[in-house]
Amino acid sequence: MDLDILLMTPGPVQLDSEVLLAGARPLRHHRTNDFAPLYSECVSLLKKFFKTNKRLLLTTSSGTGAMETAIANHFHPGEKILSVETGAFGERFTQIAHAFKLNPIPLKYPWGHRAKVEDIAKELDKNPDIKGVTVTFNETSTGVRNDLESIGKFLKNKDVLFITDGVSGIGALPFEMDAWNLDVAISASQKGFLAPPGVGMIALSERAIAKLQAVDCSAYYFNLKHYIKNQDLPIPSYPWTPAISVMFSLHEALKKIERVGIEKIFAHYHNLAEALRTSVKALGLSIFTQPDAVSDVLTVINTPPGIHPKQIVKEVHDSYGVLLAGGQDHLAEKVFRIATIGAIGEREMIGTIGLLELALKKLGYLKDLGVGTTALLKSFSQQ
Repeated sequence: MDLDILLMTPGPVQLDSEVLLAGARPLRHHRTNDFAPLYSECVSLLKKFFKTNKRLLLTTSSGTGAMETAIANHFHPGEKILSVETGAFGERFTQIAHAFKLNPIPLKYPWGHRAKVEDIAKELDKNPDIKGVTVTFNETSTGVRNDLESIGKFLKNKDVLFITDGVSGIGALPFEMDAWNLDVAISASQKGFLAPPGVGMIALSERAIAKLQAVDCSAYYFNLKHYIKNQDLPIPSYPWTPAISVMFSLHEALKKIERVGIEKIFAHYHNLAEALRTSVKALGLSIFTQPDAVSDVLTVINTPPGIHPKQIVKEVHDSYGVLLAGGQDHLAEKVFRIATIGAIGEREMIGTIGLLELALKKLGYLKDLGVGTTALLKSFSQQ
């Protein structure tokens, strides 16, 4: 049977029909009062979910575009930043910094481990001229959730900008931009905010805005001075043509998050993740991420000996219409990943684990079926 593919990946995530259908509405012109209220409401709702009363701007991009926007607008060429690397996306911040002629100092961790405040403190002591610190909130390459609250507490009175890549974490995990002393927080539409790809988000503290006003930004399309100017017009707008249809879907998704309650969504994802981790262990599989760093966004699973992760991903996809994620970079030979965010629930998790068991039996790992599914059901029954 030709089935729609169920996305159990950490982005883009599975979306519901209301959000998808919203994107099919007739277009509105982006510089009229037909569009401005929708744009303004998206900004207001996102500020509520970012937990900030500061400036928040929208761009037309994926998360990487928002990362580039953060770097391009806040640093002069040659300035030092401390780039905390706990996976592929921490490394991406370093690469973007090089592209904009900065002097990034990588703080590298073994994949699967979270960042430590004391290590950041040592680097700042060694390099007092560091002007910014970048940290990934949730690393989808490694399943690591970094403790931004503790890092922000340490950096509060330091003369550095605290920047986070929150692309997969904001909207999916508890997050408080202002209370955690963040200067720049970025995200995108296709993960925790349950919409199609295409809208980048960047929230800015007063200190971040002061710095960007002083920087001669070498970007044009992503120069935030244009975005601030246009957001403050009598008819608020993007400076350029936005992804209007994606904005319709994002607006629908944000309204739904507000109706359900974001705290309930966090609890729902936590329950799915706890049940998944329980079932993985019941199957005799191990979790790649260190126990103190695991995230409710996804679980990164070590592949059984003798089986390549691509075999598992291919079998579950081709035979059953469920897409899991493979590993990234040097983990491509070692792990596969299952997301626990998106328009999914117990139904999708039970199906995914049951089908994973069938795949593992076909591939010669499992002799008997049902142990993982049973553990999952027991976990759900106790929640």
